[in-house]
Amino acid sequence: MDEQVTGQYYATATGVPRPAVVRWTGPEGLAVEVGREVLHWSVRDKTFRWEISASALRLSCGKPPQVLIIREGARMNAWMAQFQRLGVKRAKDASIPWIVRVPLMLPLGFIALCVAVYCWVLPPVAERLVTVLPTSMDVRLGDAMFQGMSTGLREDAARSERLQAFGDRLTVAPTFRPRYHVVDDAQVNAFALPGGHIVVYTGLLDRMTAPEQLAALLAHEGTHVERRHSTRSIARSLSGNVFVAVVVGDAAGLIGAAAGKADELRGLHYSRALESEADAMGMERMAADSVDPRGMVRLLQLLQEEAGDMPEAMAFLSSHPLTQERIAAAEAQAAHYPGIRTVPPVLDSLFQVLRRPGTGD
Repeated sequence: MDEQVTGQYYATATGVPRPAVVRWTGPEGLAVEVGREVLHWSVRDKTFRWEISASALRLSCGKPPQVLIIREGARMNAWMAQFQRLGVKRAKDASIPWIVRVPLMLPLGFIALCVAVYCWVLPPVAERLVTVLPTSMDVRLGDAMFQGMSTGLREDAARSERLQAFGDRLTVAPTFRPRYHVVDDAQVNAFALPGGHIVVYTGLLDRMTAPEQLAALLAHEGTHVERRHSTRSIARSLSGNVFVAVVVGDAAGLIGAAAGKADELRGLHYSRALESEADAMGMERMAADSVDPRGMVRLLQLLQEEAGDMPEAMAFLSSHPLTQERIAAAEAQAAHYPGIRTVPPVLDSLFQVLRRPGTGD
């Protein structure tokens, strides 16, 4: 195959998409041209994967994985046929059960027990243990994580200041003082860190059309902070560090571990139960602030529309799973507030200024 196709290249799972051209350089080799750089991938590389997501062909290679998304329909089929002829399995078929990689000379039963404890017992125990720590630990943890990842974020200071003014008009996390950040990035994304750092990407912010959508997003993320969902999720990931921190009082070790893995931890998944709680409590906060709770419904509908065939690892919804049940629940709860169908004029004014990059206060 000597034809070339165009696609979107992502240097990392959370990177900014860049246009790319990819072509076969032989029966098993691919050349990916990104600007002036040419990357060479082998389909025999043990890290190479291919899969289908909606109307896109997703290729990845390397550690951490570099990703290429191809949406040229006819050629996608030809490429998939080539992978199949070469015997290159799809990603969902290519994984090898972890058990076959365990060195055979080790006692299998003991290893299985250790793995079971580490994977299924320690994480929930750590999640419970972290709730006994004071909320000041959330702030220290979030500050360390944000500092650790800030060099990789293109924060728009002027828009962050305006988002802070908008957020300060709301009561999204009463126990903490949220600090808001606008990141200049095309991803449809937002996340909250323990203690109150709430980050909103311009890819999501600029798609919003009403202030109640933004209020809903901040109320949702603020609930994750207030209810310590972010802290609990991180505790599950760093369960060993949490156990040591609680038992021997080594808080610095936990904070250091979180700061060192900040980029990995910001994409942690929330369960459906936690997402539903964030929606419900967020809508209560919105109503208390005289903001139309239907903004939560509009936000969820916007996210559903934008999800499309976006690579799963790069979508906001990968860490905030969205279901039709969530939208239906939000619609039902919004009906309980028939008297609130507007937003305070000051929020509308701040929103209009916030949506215009480069404007002053």
